[in-house]
Amino acid sequence: MAQHQINGVKVITSFDYPPIPIRSMDWSAVTDDYDCDCDQDGFFSTHPVGHGATEEEAIADLMEQIEERA
Repeated sequence: MAQHQINGVKVITSFDYPPIPIRSMDWSAVTDDYDCDCDQDGFFSTHPVGHGATEEEAIADLMEQIEERA
């Protein structure tokens, strides 16, 4: 887990390495105020989550989602 400051946004990245042969989702990135909840169907979040094969791709995906919401 690592923390980055990007355009005034605190971003937290994580190397997840899921047990699947596809490596395009190895990294995830969220903002420091990320929150999720659980209901009868499982976990959900209203906050964006970036994913990518590299840490940089995950951050770029997250920042793109944040920009789309603005």
